Amino acid sequence: MDTDSDLSFSEEGSGVESGNEDVNRQLHNRPWIWVAINDTDRYTRPHHIHDFIQRYGPRNPPTPNASPIEYFRKLTSLEDGTNILDILVTETNRYAGQSLNNADLSHHSRSHEWIDTNVQEMSAFLGLYLAMGLVKKPTIASYWNSENRFSLFQTPSFRNIMTRNRFQLLLQYLHCNDNNTNIPRGNPNHDPAHKVRPILDLINTSFKDSYSLSRDITVDESIVGFKGRNRIVQYVPAKKTHRWGAKLFVLAESDTGFNYHINLYAGKSHTAGRIHPNGLGYEVVMDLVRPLFGKYHHLLVDNYFSSPVLGDDLFQNQMYLTSTVKETRKGMPKSYRTTRVPKGEMVVKQCGPLMAMKYSDRKTVTMLSTFATPIIEVSENGRGVQKLIPNATRVYNKLMGGVDLGDSMIQTYDPDFRSLKMWKRVLVNLLLRIVVNAYIIYKQNRGFRQKMNRFEFTMTLCQELIGNHQVERRVPGRTSTYNRLSDRHFINYIPEILMSMFFVLSLQNMDIRSSIFQRYTSCVYSFLHYRNEMLLSLFDVVSFVETLLQMLKVILYSVTI
Repeated sequence: MDTDSDLSFSEEGSGVESGNEDVNRQLHNRPWIWVAINDTDRYTRPHHIHDFIQRYGPRNPPTPNASPIEYFRKLTSLEDGTNILDILVTETNRYAGQSLNNADLSHHSRSHEWIDTNVQEMSAFLGLYLAMGLVKKPTIASYWNSENRFSLFQTPSFRNIMTRNRFQLLLQYLHCNDNNTNIPRGNPNHDPAHKVRPILDLINTSFKDSYSLSRDITVDESIVGFKGRNRIVQYVPAKKTHRWGAKLFVLAESDTGFNYHINLYAGKSHTAGRIHPNGLGYEVVMDLVRPLFGKYHHLLVDNYFSSPVLGDDLFQNQMYLTSTVKETRKGMPKSYRTTRVPKGEMVVKQCGPLMAMKYSDRKTVTMLSTFATPIIEVSENGRGVQKLIPNATRVYNKLMGGVDLGDSMIQTYDPDFRSLKMWKRVLVNLLLRIVVNAYIIYKQNRGFRQKMNRFEFTMTLCQELIGNHQVERRVPGRTSTYNRLSDRHFINYIPEILMSMFFVLSLQNMDIRSSIFQRYTSCVYSFLHYRNEMLLSLFDVVSFVETLLQMLKVILYSVTI
């Protein structure tokens, strides 16, 4: 019987701290002795796979006939009454007040027009912003473009709901937390996610209160696209949608993509002084899945997180693991680093509950599992072609994409406008995750009833967030004390002295015979007859201008006489 051992244990990387010393055991305290499995067709696990008997799906959902706004409110509020809209309104007004008190504004700054916002307006603001993901345009200002030459591409509903300046003011002063409570950088208690911390904590709690995960779950990275300057920006070349940006660690359901818990990666510099013997990947996974211990979930991760110590510790806490793994990871069989596997073949080794498999197809992949087996099975790819692959590979390919599934749904209706503030991109991403989770709960809650598709659901949600909010348009000019007609504009008041003067001038210059002058003198007679009891009607703008010019002519003529 071939054995393979690895007794030199040092771990690379650093990560967030874990307070559970029973779980966070040192690698050097356990030897790894791997036994070769030669007959993989007759492979049997050395342990029993327990059935998953937990109830999963929506928890206390709205009624099946509830509208999308009810699902959104379910995920944006807590039992104690805290909700996202109240947080945004309070902190936006606070930040606007702080900024305007200390700002030296230019004469033309739109900030002079700032007034405190409220829940109704903030709800309409969010509805408009989410609607921009449904109706794609290159810039925010283009949604308010009213030029006739672009009439085909106009969106007048945006102008009717909120003015462009007001929308941009709300976006400028939008805030989620009080800047005065932010601990300065360099302090051990500094939180790089301070700007979005209240929203992040709220949705992580509401997601858990609203949904129970099924057996198969996954942990993976997600990138919020951002190429500006920020110390926590990461580069992940494997991501197709965004390679640069803020990194989120997400725990999601494999089948639906439901986001269950989200952590924002604070960057290596934030944890540089901490000791993490089991590495960053281990700490991230344990922090996310610890509340699910003892339920026999099946976790899937990639080689960024996976290691033998992770698989063993998860197994000790009644959770199974299937993952790809780096063959150079400490604790893996040393022979895997040098063994060349012919195409279509595999090398399998066992160490306690852990099964390690090095399999070669188009590329060589190394896998680690306490759930799957190396037994060859028939699998069908996306093109309908059947091929023989190990059970562990088939299980991983089928169930690993939970986080990517959620990201693809988010990307479809992402407004994706550029911003100098990375935290605002993160905030919008979190709001989109709320919408996606709301739709997942909606679909499961509706059962076999007729359902809206995701576009219809999002569109209805935007309309319900906006509600009856409309622009209060102010008509320029002095407010009249008289009842105005709807089809003509009337002068409010003409002093009696001016009317007498114009009348005298008109009598002295009766030799000026023109149709415009005659019309003017008749109007003056009307003034004397009706005085201020009736208002002078100006037939149109052109006539009014002509009359004024003729009046000036009369005055100049009388002066020369």
